[in-house]
Amino acid sequence: MKLEGLILDKSDIQTKQKTNFNTGEVNDVGLIKLITTYPTQTVDVHVSVELMKDPKTLQVLNGVVGTRTQLSVEYKEMSFANSDGKHVAINGFHLFELPHVKAS
Repeated sequence: MKLEGLILDKSDIQTKQKTNFNTGEVNDVGLIKLITTYPTQTVDVHVSVELMKDPKTLQVLNGVVGTRTQLSVEYKEMSFANSDGKHVAINGFHLFELPHVKAS
C-alpha cells in the first residue's frame, strides 16, 4: 500500500541491531517515525535487514526528511512462541521499497 507522510527530522530515522536467534548473525534494521495526515498521527515504519544492507537506503531516507513522501509499505501481523515458550505477537508497517526521489 502507499502511505503518504512526513519524516520530520533526521532523528526520526533510527537504526538498531537485531540478532537472528537461529544463526546468531547480527544485522542492522531501521525504524522510521512517520507523521501521517487525515487523521494526523505518528506511525512506526520498520525497515528490513535487506533494505538496510543497501548503502543507498539511509541516503535516500535522509534525502526526503522534511518533504511529504509516499512510502510503499505493507502491514504485517505474525505470532509465534519464543525460545522461552512465551507467545509473542508482532504487527506493524514495513517498508518494502525505497521512495522515489526526484532529481533536483
